[in-house]
Amino acid sequence: MPARRLAPLLGLLGLLGLLALVGVALVVAACGPAPSVVTPAPVQPTPVPGVTDMPPGTDAAPTAPAGAGEMHVTLGIYSGRPDPTWTLAPDEAVAITKAIAALPDLVGTAPEGGLGYHGFVIEQDGRRVTVYLGVVATDGGGPGSLLADPDRTVERLLLELGRSHLAAAEIAEVERSLAAGS
Repeated sequence: MPARRLAPLLGLLGLLGLLALVGVALVVAACGPAPSVVTPAPVQPTPVPGVTDMPPGTDAAPTAPAGAGEMHVTLGIYSGRPDPTWTLAPDEAVAITKAIAALPDLVGTAPEGGLGYHGFVIEQDGRRVTVYLGVVATDGGGPGSLLADPDRTVERLLLELGRSHLAAAEIAEVERSLAAGS
């Protein structure tokens, strides 16, 4: 059906929906208050796989759930010697969690790193998230285990949060990768 013919139909459907909502509101108002108030059970948010629990798309500032462990970050950059690792402050962990929660699902495979910079790994409570080349990969491999980050927002944020823990050469290597898009 051409778009020109759909527009009036969609407008009519929208108007009918609005009228239905107004009708429901009028019926509720006419009936008066409910005889007893029922408090709904709290809704348990769906956790973001591999990171501090928070419902996707939440605007409110998330907080770490009771008993959540520290969030550790490792910059994958070396082979043959230990990679730099640091622990995020609670507010930094919240920022990372929000950034990851805002990402859409991705279908495909996670990129594999080689020599030099090969991403960041976030670990918390035995869960692992790898952030590399615009892909956030959570352990588990199920639906939602790959997230698209084409602007590499999470990688950039992790680099900023890690600057005080990293050597100048390590920062420069990650910045080169971010600038090159690879």
